[in-house]
Amino acid sequence: MTDRFILHGTPHSQFTYKVALMLALCGAKFSFRYVSFRSGTHRTPAFRAISRFGQVPVLQHGGRALVQAGAILEYLSDHLGRFGGQDAGQRQDIREWLFWDTDRLGPPIYSSYGLKLGAMGLLPLNGDPAVVANYRGRASTALAILDGTLAGRTFLVGDALTIADIACYGDVAFAVRCDIDTAQWPNVADWAARIAQRPQIRPPLELLPMANAEFD
Repeated sequence: MTDRFILHGTPHSQFTYKVALMLALCGAKFSFRYVSFRSGTHRTPAFRAISRFGQVPVLQHGGRALVQAGAILEYLSDHLGRFGGQDAGQRQDIREWLFWDTDRLGPPIYSSYGLKLGAMGLLPLNGDPAVVANYRGRASTALAILDGTLAGRTFLVGDALTIADIACYGDVAFAVRCDIDTAQWPNVADWAARIAQRPQIRPPLELLPMANAEFD
C-alpha cells in the first residue's frame, strides 16, 4: 500500500469507529481528521465537497472519497484482503449482516448515544423519557437477535472474524457507552469480550483522538 488512508469523522460516531477498527485490525496506517458537529464542521463547503450526504465517516483513498460505514468496510476488505469471508456464501452472509446492522442495530444505539450526549450538554438534543425508552427498546430487540445468532458460535459468519463482526461490535461498544447493560445478552457479551481482547482494539477516544493525528 502506498496510498495513505485519511479518515474523517468523530470518536462520538460509532460508524467512524467501525472504520477505524477495521484499519487498526488490518495494521493500515491512516490519518484522522476530526469533524466537529458541535461547531458545524460537517456543514462547511470543504466537508460537503467530500461527503455528499453530509455525514461521517468519510474515507479518502486512491483519489476517492468513500462514504457509508458498511460500504467502506466492504471496500477495505476487498482492498486489504482481510475479514471478507472464505467463499461466496460467506460473503453474502456478511453483506446481509451489514445491511441488518445498518437497519436494525445501529440506528437505535446511535439515537440513544446522541440523547446521552444531549443530556451531558455536548449536543443540542433533549430526549423525552418515552423517546429514550423507545430507542432503548429497539436496541434491546436487535441485541436479542444478535444474542440468539451467537449462541454456540464464536463469530457471526464462519469460524473467523469478519467485517460483519467488526460492524456489529462497533455498535455494541457504543451501547455500553450509553449505559445499556449487555450482560443481559450473555452471548453478545462474551463475543464482544473476545473481540476486545485483540491488541488493536481500543476505545473510541483512544483510537480516534479529538484532534488531527497521524497513526504510525
